[in-house]
Amino acid sequence: MYNKGEIIDYIWQYSRYHGNMLGYCENIIEDENGQAALIYLLNITEIMLKSKINDYDSDFSSVIRKIKDSGYITNTEYKFLNNKFNGVRRIRNLLAHANLCKYNILFDEDALLYPLSENETCIILYNKISDILFNIIFKVWLEQEINLDAEIKNIKIRVKEISPEQLLSYKGVDYREISTWNDLDESTKFRIADNASDVRVLSHILKNLLKEYI
Repeated sequence: MYNKGEIIDYIWQYSRYHGNMLGYCENIIEDENGQAALIYLLNITEIMLKSKINDYDSDFSSVIRKIKDSGYITNTEYKFLNNKFNGVRRIRNLLAHANLCKYNILFDEDALLYPLSENETCIILYNKISDILFNIIFKVWLEQEINLDAEIKNIKIRVKEISPEQLLSYKGVDYREISTWNDLDESTKFRIADNASDVRVLSHILKNLLKEYI
């Protein structure tokens, strides 16, 4: 597997425009803007795969399938890109079309939920998948002999959807105490839940502040 700097140099010699696009991804993540870097990387991946087969009209899923059928990627690489539950395409679709407050990422065997709406989650996600995506682009574009199956199998990423009631409960808030809760639409419920402070954290802080007065 090649490092991202090498890939940018190789792609740049073939196409300065696309090489610069990949370089911008790394510049953005260095500034710790995870959401922008992740969205930009996924967009570039789609554009460059479409350009390889000269098909800009098909959706991302169809393009990935055509890339596989052309023999550019393995079945494992295909699933990494096109798995509708946890693959790159799913994450790309969520970032583009979904209410992100609903969705969390679980990494490896970690039981912790990482909200997709948070920049720190996107930084972790970018760092986990960007090496693979850069190498897939390099492999497809310049038809390199790179097998990424082992690296992909080491990446454990799951997407978990939660309800606004669950989100509030994680913050120590009982939604039943909000009298108009059932009258609200789902988007409003998620906005309120996402904006809510963590009651348990605030309670802990206040207890420690009041110790000296008790």
